[in-house]
Amino acid sequence: MNRKTLLFIVAVLASAALSAHANLVVNPGFETGTFSGWTNSGDTSFTAVSDSTFGHTPHSGTYEAHFGPTSSDGFLDQNVTTTPGQFYIMDFWLSNDDPIANNHMSASFNGTTFLTLVNAPAFPYTHYTSGPIMATGALSDVHFTFYNPPAYYYLDDVAVNPVPEPGTLGLIALGAFGLVGTLRKRLV
Repeated sequence: MNRKTLLFIVAVLASAALSAHANLVVNPGFETGTFSGWTNSGDTSFTAVSDSTFGHTPHSGTYEAHFGPTSSDGFLDQNVTTTPGQFYIMDFWLSNDDPIANNHMSASFNGTTFLTLVNAPAFPYTHYTSGPIMATGALSDVHFTFYNPPAYYYLDDVAVNPVPEPGTLGLIALGAFGLVGTLRKRLV
């Protein structure tokens, strides 16, 4: 086995170990064609899950959610199972087609708001990510607030993933070096 093949195997094993955690969000891209797994509350006028026949192309997949509450805030929530004391990162893709900037939205995880937009101009799908947020209980709320009377906010590909602990990353690196050293001795 040559050195390039060995390094490739180590890289694949390390990336597999790091990606072992799956997204905790149920129906993250609304691919059921519904809000299944989510709680949609408040002003739900002009709020739905749709495909591109609505006139807007989803970030990925076939469906996306759109929000255009007209009289008060609309909310979208999902409780995800978390481990108290563990840090998590929430991310999603958001678009706004409001030409007059009369809107607001916010995103939070476990009660920590990490994004607030007020009177945002129109923008294409943009990726938003929280910093690490610690879970304080066995359930943590993924929460969005929307208000956009003349137009829509579009949401797709919501994710919540645990942050690998530094000790885990160190163990992966140590194991990779050990594997390289063992295989290198065999090759010499």
